[in-house]
Amino acid sequence: MTAFALLLVTAAVAYGFCRFFRLPSIPVLIGAGMLLGMAGLVPEGLALGGGEGTMGMLELGLVFLVFASGVELNPRRFRRFGKAVLWVAGVQFSLAMGVGFLCAIWMGMGTLEAVYVGGGLAASSTLVVLRHLQERKAMFEPYGRVVTGVLLLQDVALVLLIIVLSHVDDGGWNVGRGLLEAAVLGGAAWVAQRFVIPKLVFRFKPDEENLLLWLVAVLLGFVGLASWLDLPLIAGAFVGGFVFSAFPLNGLVRGQLSSLVDFFQAMFFVALGALLGVPEAGLWGQALVYSLVVIVVTPPLVALVAEWRGLNARAGIESGLLLAQTSEYSLLLGLGGVMLGHVSPETFSVLALTTVITMTATPFLGRESVANFLLPFHPLRKKGRIESAPSGHVLILGFGSAGMWTLKPLLAQGENVLVVDDDAVVCAALAKKGIPFLRGDGAEVEVLEKAGARDAKLVIASMRRVGDALTVLRHVKGVPVVARVFEEVDAEKIREAGGRPVMNSMAAADTFMAWLENNDRVKG
Repeated sequence: MTAFALLLVTAAVAYGFCRFFRLPSIPVLIGAGMLLGMAGLVPEGLALGGGEGTMGMLELGLVFLVFASGVELNPRRFRRFGKAVLWVAGVQFSLAMGVGFLCAIWMGMGTLEAVYVGGGLAASSTLVVLRHLQERKAMFEPYGRVVTGVLLLQDVALVLLIIVLSHVDDGGWNVGRGLLEAAVLGGAAWVAQRFVIPKLVFRFKPDEENLLLWLVAVLLGFVGLASWLDLPLIAGAFVGGFVFSAFPLNGLVRGQLSSLVDFFQAMFFVALGALLGVPEAGLWGQALVYSLVVIVVTPPLVALVAEWRGLNARAGIESGLLLAQTSEYSLLLGLGGVMLGHVSPETFSVLALTTVITMTATPFLGRESVANFLLPFHPLRKKGRIESAPSGHVLILGFGSAGMWTLKPLLAQGENVLVVDDDAVVCAALAKKGIPFLRGDGAEVEVLEKAGARDAKLVIASMRRVGDALTVLRHVKGVPVVARVFEEVDAEKIREAGGRPVMNSMAAADTFMAWLENNDRVKG
C-alpha cells in the first residue's frame, strides 16, 4: 500500500509539473520515476527480477491501457482502406522485426532473445499514436484510418507473438494449443461485440455510473477468461476493449475512460521509470541504436507502401512519422521474457529505454511541419511548368483527396483552372489527367505570385491550417476567396478577413457551387 501511495504522489506531482510548464507528460513521468530510484525510494518488488511484484505493478497499468486502446480500434473505421492497411502492417511489421532481429544478433544476443528484441521494435504505440490523432482531429482522415488499422493488426500480431513465446519451451503442441485458445478468446469477444453488449445496452440503457461498472466487469471477465485459458492477461484486456469498439458504443464509453486512462498512464510510466532507475551508459548506447533503427526504418517503409497502395505522399509520410516508436506491448513482451528467463534484465532495460526515447520523440517527429519539410524531397518525375503567371483563372490551393469534387464541375463549366499542391503523388495524378498544376506550398508568397493569385477570378483555399488561408487572403485583396474550415471559430476568422468559409468542403460542395454560379465577379 505504501508503494502504491508513493507512486501515486509522484505521478500527481509530475502531472502538475507538466501542466504548469506545458511539457509532454510521458518523459516527465518516466523521469519522476527515475528520481525515485536515484533517491533510494524504489518500492519493494519493483527491482528487475523481483518476481511477481514487478509484473503486478506494471501489468496493472498495462492491462487497463490496452483495454482502453482496444476500444478505439474499430475495424469498420478502416474497412475502405483494408488492402492498404494489410500491406502496410504486413510489410512494416515483418521487415522492422527482421531488421531488429539482425541488429540484436549483431550485438551478440542469442536467437530467442533477438526474437524478443525484433518483436519489440516492430510494433508502434497505440496509446501514443491515437492520442496524437485525436489531438490533431485526424482520426477520420484517410491516413488516420490507415494508421488505426495498422495499429490494430500490429497489436494482434504482438499478442500472438507473446502467446507463442510464452509456450515455446513447452513444444510445438502447446504453442498450437495456445493459438487455438487465443482464437476461442477472440471469437467470444466478437460474439459479445456483435450480439450481446449492444442488445444489453439498448435494453437496460445504463447511466454513466452503471456503464463504467459494465466496462470494468467486461474487462475483468475477459482477463479472467484469458487466465483460465492460460493466456497472457494482456490478451484478455485487448479483446475486452474490442467488445466496446463498435460505433456508437465506443463514443459512449470513451468519456468514461478518459480520466481512468490518464490515471493508469501516470501510474504505469512512473512505475516504469522507478523500475529502470538510472541505466548504465552502455545500455543507453544500445537503446540509441535501436531507436535509430525504429526512426530511420519505419517512416520511409510505411510511406512507400502506403503510397503504393493509394495514399498520397503527405498521408504516407505522416503515417510513417506517427508510427515511428515502440509500443507499450513491447514492454510487456520484454517483461514476460524476463519472467520466463528468455530475456536478461539488461535487455529489458534496453527495450524500455528504446520505448522511452521513441515515445518522447514522437510529439516532435509527428508534427505537420516535419512532414512539410520532407515533402519537397519526394521525387516527382513530371514537374509542373508555367511559362508566365496566368490571369482570369480559378486557382485551387491544396488539392488533397477531395479536390476532384471541386475540380470536376469547374472543368465542366469550361473554367481555366490551375491547381497548386505540394504532394508529389497528387501532382503526378494531375499531370496524368492533363490538368495544369504547380507544385509548391500555397501559403508561400512566391508560389502565389507564380500562380497569378492576384489576377485570378476565384481562389479556393483548401489547406489544412486556417493560418495559411489567412495568408492567402492578405495577399489577394479584392479577389473572391473560398476557404475550407473545420471549426466555427476558424470560419469566423475567415469572414473577418473577407473570405467565404465552407465547412468541410466535400459536404458543402452544393453550397459552394450555388455561390459560384451567383457571384457576378466570377461570372464575368
